[in-house]
Amino acid sequence: MSLVARAVLGPRLRWQFDHWDEERLLRHQRRRLGRLSRTLARISPYYRDILRPGIALAEIPLMDKATMMAEFDRINTAGLHRDDLVSFRIRQEHEGGNELYPGGYSVGLSSGTSGNAVLTVLSAQERDRYGALLWARSGLPRGLRQRRILFALRTNNPAFAAVTQFGVTLVHVDYFTPVPALIELINAEHLNILAGPPSLLRLLAERRELITGPIDAVVSYAEELDPGTREVISTAFGVPVAEIYQGAEGLLAATCPAGRLHLNEDVSLVELADAGDPFATTRRVIVTDLYRTTQPFLRYQLNDLIEVGGRDCSCGSAFRVVEHFHGRSDEVLLLRDAAGRTTRLMPDYVRRAIDRASPDVVEYQAVQHSPDLLEVRLVLRAGADAAGIRDAIRRNLERWCERAGGTTPRLDFSARPPERNPRSGKLIRVVREFP
Repeated sequence: MSLVARAVLGPRLRWQFDHWDEERLLRHQRRRLGRLSRTLARISPYYRDILRPGIALAEIPLMDKATMMAEFDRINTAGLHRDDLVSFRIRQEHEGGNELYPGGYSVGLSSGTSGNAVLTVLSAQERDRYGALLWARSGLPRGLRQRRILFALRTNNPAFAAVTQFGVTLVHVDYFTPVPALIELINAEHLNILAGPPSLLRLLAERRELITGPIDAVVSYAEELDPGTREVISTAFGVPVAEIYQGAEGLLAATCPAGRLHLNEDVSLVELADAGDPFATTRRVIVTDLYRTTQPFLRYQLNDLIEVGGRDCSCGSAFRVVEHFHGRSDEVLLLRDAAGRTTRLMPDYVRRAIDRASPDVVEYQAVQHSPDLLEVRLVLRAGADAAGIRDAIRRNLERWCERAGGTTPRLDFSARPPERNPRSGKLIRVVREFP
């Protein structure tokens, strides 16, 4: 990382979050979008004929995973080839390597939870900006001087190492490292920050007494953080749980000093599109990274479903707040209404129906096998009133399904434990097994 990135870029990103008002933020977005469009029209074979002078944002075609991968060789501006990069990254994962691709590019390959993995490629300059963004908006307490982090991720990527130039120590582990080995590592390396998916953080929280040193911060990502899990983790470690919202398209949101999740709107332009939510609060996300040009993410459509609030937060930032992360579009339950038509129930309402049924629900997963059958897998505390909990879940789901205009599917309760996604290793609470 350059001295400029370390001394200037990180502090500047923090200052912008704290001090920019809405007018300045929107002006910055317009300026960056114009510069990005002109640059890509000149250097990207794919966008050369699309980005005509004066084109409006809404006129630019949407991008998705399938198109990104199919057209990667023409979209990227560095003359890189998709098949070479995929082979390189898969070989790295098999061999445990973490080196840069020739030319100095970091290469990532998403876990492909929905079955469609996507490449993510960063140049050295783009890694500098990403590392500075992680440092400035990681959700960690700003006054925390020692930052020795247990960093749990399916596979490592050189892009993450950029943050170490800010004096941060990252110790990477994958999701499948046994918990006893994690605790031994935390103790041996004197790690004081835990970062990982909430299902893993909860396992560590339940064994807090085995961790010998203080834990000064906890950061959650990659999975939905439900209220019950948040409380277990926060209570065990005595600190709030920060969240970051991260994907191939970048670090989209992070927790502010007041504990709320804000979009990183000076780096990414986020559009909100209709998601078919009967309650009209949930939106699909369309992202434009305002700085990346090696592999442009221009009007990139995510499967993620979020509820975005206003710009009013006690932290003082004008960046919009993410009120709820509802899950992914392929986790939405499809219901039948009285006329046999399809209506939707967002996954967050399913999670609420189960979360709020009883504090004795330890783990759960809802799997929709068809519009008429929903399997609810429950792990309960010893001595819990299983019948009462099932009845409460049934009533809660019936209420949400009715409000969504649909008929409640037949509920099949089982003691089968939740299963992780075989591609990503993530624990997904609400799963739909049909298109």
